[in-house]
Amino acid sequence: MKARILVADDDPGMRETLEAVLAEDGYDAGVAASGAEAMHILAKRPFDVMLLDLKMPDITGLELLSQARRIAPEMAVIMMTAFGTVKIAVEAVKEGAYDFLTKPFELDEMRLAIKKALEMQGLARENRELRRMLDEKFIFKEIVGASKKMQEVFEVIRKVVDYDVIILISGESGTGKELVAQAIHYNSSRRDKPFVKLNCAALPETLLESELFGYDRGAFTGATTSKPGRFELAEGGTLFLDEIGDTSPNMQAKLLRVLQEKEFERVGGRETLKADVRIVAATNKDLKREVEARRFREDLYYRLNVVPIHLPPLRERKEDLPALARHFLKELNLLFRKDFSAVSPEAMACLLRYQWPGNIRELRNVLEKAVLLGEGKAILAEHLPDELQELDFSSHLEGKAGEPPSLDDLEKEHIFQVLREAKWNQTRAAELLGIHRNTLRKKIERFNLKEMDT
Repeated sequence: MKARILVADDDPGMRETLEAVLAEDGYDAGVAASGAEAMHILAKRPFDVMLLDLKMPDITGLELLSQARRIAPEMAVIMMTAFGTVKIAVEAVKEGAYDFLTKPFELDEMRLAIKKALEMQGLARENRELRRMLDEKFIFKEIVGASKKMQEVFEVIRKVVDYDVIILISGESGTGKELVAQAIHYNSSRRDKPFVKLNCAALPETLLESELFGYDRGAFTGATTSKPGRFELAEGGTLFLDEIGDTSPNMQAKLLRVLQEKEFERVGGRETLKADVRIVAATNKDLKREVEARRFREDLYYRLNVVPIHLPPLRERKEDLPALARHFLKELNLLFRKDFSAVSPEAMACLLRYQWPGNIRELRNVLEKAVLLGEGKAILAEHLPDELQELDFSSHLEGKAGEPPSLDDLEKEHIFQVLREAKWNQTRAAELLGIHRNTLRKKIERFNLKEMDT
């Protein structure tokens, strides 16, 4: 698509010359003889760059610049004048002009200014796109789940994401607690500030304290310099405290004080520092039972449990498994430069029968190995670990006890799961299955799946 350049100049000769040169250079050029005409044109169609004369018959170039910036804030404006001074140039730049040309100027000088302006716009668009992709990545795109339990999780996140409250995420290891914490941060008003995480179970108490609060020089042997802690590094943003249920009673007391008073001191320090951070904590333990067993402070538990979010284990949301498998296949294909587009019905049946003690993390690991070592375009049962292939078929799908289901049973189950995920949108389901919509319609009729839409 050609870049669009608008020339706003009251000199007919200048307009004609620039329009011809710009057209010859491959640009889509437009012209305006007055400020009013320029505003009228800008209101009708967008332009990438405007070459604007500082001296116009009905309005000054600076006034037109200000109005144009309101209509087209992303358009780059290059000022032109025969009365160029440093003062005017500075004023124009302050008003939002990208560059400044003094008449008479060389055409190559103008070409270079336009080229740089377009490059600047390209970088700005790229940054906006990266920002959009980052935002999308952590909204819910990476948290795959159409099941009722996951939709309830999404609804809680939507309701609380803009409120600066403490959130406690519970769930077994591998259920995606960190991913939910990231989604909360990157959809909150703190998204432009740091997201800092710390695994509380990975460090002994002495190291955990200095990691959280930092330390001053001379606080202990080897502390030759001062070091900020995670609370300082997360200033204005979000601090994710993973496995908080594994902290010691002494550390729990110190965390309680920070949450209550919003302040702390570095290890060995005397200065009291403010803690402007949002806390998202996570645990794979039942903290209520930990409180009853006197292993976790009751007051800290209630301070953390303002908004609880429980992530169900994969075995309780198996209807999400086909979508999760496709999500990981796309990710792993990019990683290993493979082209796996589907999971065969037999392999999907194996995945659905398994109870997944390691949850989503284990599922990804299984598929990673299958993609890495397998060949072809579909994950087959033979690509899966032996323990998944050797499961008793009688525990899944209807059929004779102890006998494996037929290929028709496996295909019927797989198509049904995909249709549920696609909310019975046949076009979308056909895309996910990699088949034509007419083929899917015939299979729906063959398996009488419409009667299963509950």
